[in-house]
Amino acid sequence: MIVSTTVDAVVITGSGQTKEDAINNCLREAVEMYTGSLVYAVTNVENYQLQKDQIVATSLGHIKSYRIVNMSNIDNSILVTIDVKLAEEKIEEIVRENVKIVTIDDVLKDYNNVYKRQEQMKKLLQMLQILSERPISEKYYVNYVGYEIVRISPTTVDTVLYMKLCANPFFMRTYREVIKNLSEEKSTVDNFGVGTNYRIEFGKLVNDMYFISSDPQIIDDIKVYITVDDKKVDSKYYQLRDNLLVKFSTIEIVKIFAKCFPKHFKEAYNGEEVNIDKKWNNFAIKKSRIIPEDGLPLKIRYKVTAEQVKTLANLKLGLQVKQR
Repeated sequence: MIVSTTVDAVVITGSGQTKEDAINNCLREAVEMYTGSLVYAVTNVENYQLQKDQIVATSLGHIKSYRIVNMSNIDNSILVTIDVKLAEEKIEEIVRENVKIVTIDDVLKDYNNVYKRQEQMKKLLQMLQILSERPISEKYYVNYVGYEIVRISPTTVDTVLYMKLCANPFFMRTYREVIKNLSEEKSTVDNFGVGTNYRIEFGKLVNDMYFISSDPQIIDDIKVYITVDDKKVDSKYYQLRDNLLVKFSTIEIVKIFAKCFPKHFKEAYNGEEVNIDKKWNNFAIKKSRIIPEDGLPLKIRYKVTAEQVKTLANLKLGLQVKQR
């Protein structure tokens, strides 16, 4: 069998007992040669060899045309040279369906996809870092609603200040969109969970979890004090996580630790994967409240002098980040 190729066709010379046998042998060889070239970088050559006959037989139905270039008799055989044109796309489809192959086109396509995704992720990570470092006043703010005098003593006046804690919807929308586009399907050693929005799970209020790279140093939750005229009111702080005001129960944390630690310690000690039951996810969050679009009503105690009562109409409420 002699084979030569041009840009448009395969020229093959072969033999057979009859003219038809010689032509069929040439056609089969042309198809075998082409399918063989497709699986040059095959990942499972053995699999291809096992299915070779079936692939070639199916591909024989996709010969566009052939032309006899020369024919002669040698001894008891017929020698023919034919010019064969194959339906290459159809044959390639057949090979791809039956054999896992890797072509340069596949690699280039994957490279382009990976490059574009990495460039996108780099930009998103930069944006996330910038968002995380923005002042608290851009993420949350406090609206002063009014006050109530609850007790008057000879030297001081006890009041309650009414306010609404708000999450900036424009900031949160951007933050969530960036997190969503960075997120992977599940948690790994190379990422960590970030909560956005909320859901009810097992009767408890918990965050939706997105898993993003552990590279960026972002702040997932913020601890803040309420300030009046730029001064911290008292030692109480609030923990904010996206559109949640979160309150942890120390008792529940201790209960969960006591229940889960022996099991998880044993898993870790045996080199097994530590699987935390989902129903314990954020179980220690108690009395957490959603920050609605129009703000979450809150009130704080505020002690003033009789002279300072006149300033209650013009108080400036704000937030101050608790140092970690």
